[in-house]
Amino acid sequence: FHAMDTLQRNGYDLARAMATLVPQGGPVLCRDEMEEWSASEAMLFEEALEKYGKDFNDIRQDFLPWKSLASIVQFYYMWKTTDRYIQQ
Repeated sequence: FHAMDTLQRNGYDLARAMATLVPQGGPVLCRDEMEEWSASEAMLFEEALEKYGKDFNDIRQDFLPWKSLASIVQFYYMWKTTDRYIQQ
């Protein structure tokens, strides 16, 4: 619906409609939070998750004190979309 609305607001000019969706100066690339986690940190997270469940405060305190709580929670929700989550 958003795409159709944008197209209509721009007189069905596809190039103009697409330009309104891109910020001034070009597209902004977002870093994936998963990039900031090493393989060993991911393994620590999985070990902590097995021990504490979703008690992210305990996970941070005992396993990943250098990570912020927000980073751990974001990683959890991204991790749930991976094959590793399905295997567990």
